[in-house]
Amino acid sequence: MEVLKKNFKLKALEEDSGYHFEGYGSTFGNVDRDGDIMEKGCFDKSLKASNSVPMCFNHNQNIVLGRFDLETDEKGLLVKGFFNLNDPEAKKAYDLMKMGALDSFSIGFIVKDYETIDNKSMYSGVKIKEAELLETSIVTVPANPSATVSAVKSLDIANTIKKEFDKQELIKKLEGI
Repeated sequence: MEVLKKNFKLKALEEDSGYHFEGYGSTFGNVDRDGDIMEKGCFDKSLKASNSVPMCFNHNQNIVLGRFDLETDEKGLLVKGFFNLNDPEAKKAYDLMKMGALDSFSIGFIVKDYETIDNKSMYSGVKIKEAELLETSIVTVPANPSATVSAVKSLDIANTIKKEFDKQELIKKLEGI
């Protein structure tokens, strides 16, 4: 059984639990750099079994930075990633993502059903009809250029905004005295 890896772009977000991001781990209908096409619905069975996978770095399963929560929409596989705040490697990856140096990711999966296609590109690939998701990785170069980060946030930003808001509220109260 061969495990395939496909790359995509990401975006990080912020919430109370720490550093996180979201984006598309895979998009439906476009030809990736390997000549493959992910068909809409190809992840449905896998997501019914589990909608969370480990977050690895460059498909190294010994470097787990956190986890991804997954769902699909019309465009593709929507991912929300959560970094392990106690891991220095996760912090480094987050910082690189925030500055735009890391903005892609890749999915590791097993093809369960496919059909061969000739897409008249340099690579003739397959249309993947069903895939079992195993892991998702933050990567430097994606197979699918459409798999990108859409938002990156941190708890630090939220705390700064809250402090500024509290400061403005205090000024208003003092002006009223």
